[in-house]
Amino acid sequence: MKKAFKSLLMAVLAIILFIPVAVPSAATFEGSLSGKSTSMDEQANYEAAASTSFRDVPSTYWAKKEIDYLVKNGIIQGYKNGNFGIKDPVTRAQAAIIVARALGIDDEYAPNPGFRDVPTTHSAYNEIAVLTKYGIFSKGTYFKPNDKLTRAQMAKIITESFGLDYKSTTSFKDVKSSDWFYKYVQALAYNGITKGDSKGYFLPYQPLTRTEFAVFMARTLNEQFRSGVQATVTGTQLLSDGRLKMNVQLFNNTKNEVFNIKGKYELYINGKLVAKSTSLREYKNVVLKPNEKRTVEFYFSPSEVKQNIKFNSSAELFFEHQWYYYQ
Repeated sequence: MKKAFKSLLMAVLAIILFIPVAVPSAATFEGSLSGKSTSMDEQANYEAAASTSFRDVPSTYWAKKEIDYLVKNGIIQGYKNGNFGIKDPVTRAQAAIIVARALGIDDEYAPNPGFRDVPTTHSAYNEIAVLTKYGIFSKGTYFKPNDKLTRAQMAKIITESFGLDYKSTTSFKDVKSSDWFYKYVQALAYNGITKGDSKGYFLPYQPLTRTEFAVFMARTLNEQFRSGVQATVTGTQLLSDGRLKMNVQLFNNTKNEVFNIKGKYELYINGKLVAKSTSLREYKNVVLKPNEKRTVEFYFSPSEVKQNIKFNSSAELFFEHQWYYYQ
């Protein structure tokens, strides 16, 4: 009996040992992003940004490139003591100064908005007045210039200042569709300017540090800082068959290798629509590693070409991208 049981056990083990073990494959996820980019002449500002030497911003600091970019372009400054103030909170007045500089309207005239706590002698008076003139800040009795700027307020200011579009594509655990800031947060997420924290929260009521605000501003002004698969147009050529060939530099600002990349584009030169694709089209055999850049070609059909204008540094590209990645 024992011998028979032993033989049976050996047979069962043999079968088990030869059964292939099913290894779970990595899950496939889809990413998407819409945005706007300028020509490479403008993007070169990022590449040429001079390195700053703030005492509290070491070369390995996670936001150094963004800070360098804003300082180089005269949008933000450090303190007289040589520090940037990486952990200091941003006030509403400071945010007004930074945004007005980024828009190039800080020296523009504006009527007195009438805030009781912002006299004409206030250091941020003109910037607050100009942004109020354009409706970015609402008129009221008090502006509260020394209050800390929250992430929700930041989302509204950036969205309205730069005219960001949005779609309801991102779900944050602490942002409901009924919240006053919902569409502004969605605009930042839709354009690759924010993705929330690792747990799926946006933290709308949390005050921003100078570093965090610098990162949001850099992402708004320059697509190379944004998350997702970005694109920049580097040149165009009208072909003899009526198609328009567009050279596009794709860059992967994600932590994953991406593939099956699809693009849909609207190209403007001198403010005029040059070409507009009607559907998402896949870049065949294009795989991008994290932080990898690659120049590819995209072809507009003759019916998608609206007019032929010589490519120049005024070129703007509105894009929609979809891609897949493993995780």
